[in-house]
Amino acid sequence: MRYGRTSIVNFLSQLAMSFAGFFATIALTRTLGADRYGAYVVVLAVLSWLTIAGNVGLSQAIKKRVSEAAEGNYVVSGLLAQSVLYVLLAVVLLLARPHLNAYMGVDATLVLVGLLGARLAGDFVQNVLDGQRLVHVSSVLSPIEWTTRSVVQVALVLTGFGLAGAFAGYAVGALVAVAVGSYFLSVPRTVPTRQEFRRLKSYAQFSWLASVQGRTFLSMDTVVLAAFVANDVIAVYEIAWNVASLFAIFGSSIRRTLFPEMSRISSENGVDEEITGLLRTSLTFSGLFIVPGLVGSAIVGDVVLSIYGPEFRTGYYILLVLTFARLIYSYQGQFLNTIDAVDRPDLTFRINAVFVGANLALNVALISAFGWYGAATATTVSAALGLGLGYWYARRIVDVVVPFREVLNQWLAAAAMAVVVLAGRLVLGDSLLAVVPLVGVGAAVYFGTLLALSGEFRAAVERNLPDDVPIPDLE
Repeated sequence: MRYGRTSIVNFLSQLAMSFAGFFATIALTRTLGADRYGAYVVVLAVLSWLTIAGNVGLSQAIKKRVSEAAEGNYVVSGLLAQSVLYVLLAVVLLLARPHLNAYMGVDATLVLVGLLGARLAGDFVQNVLDGQRLVHVSSVLSPIEWTTRSVVQVALVLTGFGLAGAFAGYAVGALVAVAVGSYFLSVPRTVPTRQEFRRLKSYAQFSWLASVQGRTFLSMDTVVLAAFVANDVIAVYEIAWNVASLFAIFGSSIRRTLFPEMSRISSENGVDEEITGLLRTSLTFSGLFIVPGLVGSAIVGDVVLSIYGPEFRTGYYILLVLTFARLIYSYQGQFLNTIDAVDRPDLTFRINAVFVGANLALNVALISAFGWYGAATATTVSAALGLGLGYWYARRIVDVVVPFREVLNQWLAAAAMAVVVLAGRLVLGDSLLAVVPLVGVGAAVYFGTLLALSGEFRAAVERNLPDDVPIPDLE
C-alpha cells in the first residue's frame, strides 16, 4: 500500500475543506460581526465537548475493533451503543436548558441537541470507514460536509437568517456527509454478541480520555476564555486558531492513514520493525507544512488575518504562539497514535490525564492573569508536556527513531523561503494583493529547496507521483 498517496488524498480533501470553511468564515465574520460570530464560536465549542460526552471513547474503540476484526459485527454493536448514549445526553441537555442558555448567551439548547445528533452520526460513519481501511473514502466526507455547510451558511446568512442560518448550514453539511458515507459502509450480516460490546468497552474505557485530550487542546482555551472576555475577543482568537490549524492538516492526515495499518500489523505480527519505520515516517513528515507555516506567519500573518476584517489583525502574536503549539502537538500526536495502534490505550490514558489536568489548570491560571496570551501559552506548554510524555512511553514499546536530519532540512528550507518572502514584502509593501502571490512564491521556494536538501523527501515524492511523471535527480 502506498501510504503517501492515501495521506495525500486525505490531505487534499482536508485542504479543500479548510478553504471552503475559510471563505465561509470570511462571509460570516463580515456579515455577523465579531460579537455575533463569537457567540457562534462559543456554541460550537460547547458542541465539541458534548460530542465527547456523547461517545466517551466509543468512536476510537469502533475504529480499532473494526480495523483488527476478521469476524464479528462491531458496526451494528457500535451503532446501538452510540444511539443509547445520544438519547441519554439529549435528556440531560433538555433538563439543563436554562443554565446552558445562560452560559452561551443565546437560546440554543434545542439547536445543540439537533447538531449533536448530526455530529455523532458523522463521526460514527467516518470511524467505521477508517477502521475498514477506507481512509481515502472517509477523507472525502469532510470536504463534502464543509463545502455543503459553507454554501448553505453563506446563502442563509446573506439573506438575513443570521445565527439561525449559520447553525442550519452546520446541520445540513453533517447530514449530507452521513448520507454519502453510509453508502460505502460494509455492514456484517451477523447479530452482535455480548462479547463485542465487552471488547468495545474494554478499549473505550481507556480511549475516552484521548478524545478529551484532543478537545482540550482544540477548545479548552476558548471555553475558559468565554468566562473572562467578550465574544469579539474570542472571535479574533478563534480565527487565529483556525489559521494555525490549517498548517497542521498534513500531520493529521498521516496519523489517520497510518493508524489502521499499524493496528493491523500489531494484531497480526506484534510490534515489529515495520511499525518502527511507520512511526519514523510519521515524524519525518509531521512538520512538512507547519514549519513553513510558522515562518510564513511571522512574516505575513498580520496581513492574512486582515482578510477577516481589520479588527482581526490584532491576533498576530496569538497566531504565532498557536502555530508553534500546533507544531509541537503534531509530533505528540504521532507518538500517541502509535501507542493506541498497538493496543496500549492504558499508556495514552496516563499521558492524556496529565495533559488534560495541566491544560485546564494552566488555562484558568494564565487566562485570569494574562487574558488571551495566557490561553495561547497554556495551550503551548501543555502540548510540550504531552510531547515529552508521548516520547517517553512510546520508547517503552517501540524502537523510536527521531529523524533529526529531515526536520533540520525542513527548517533550512523554511529559512530560504523567509528570505525571499521578507524581501518581497519590503519591496512590494503590505497590501493583500502583494502578499497573496508572495505566499505562492514562498511555497515554491520552500519545496524546491527541500527537494534539493532531502533525498528522503525526493524519494517520497517520486514514490507517490503517478508512474509516468518523473522527478529530476538533484544530487
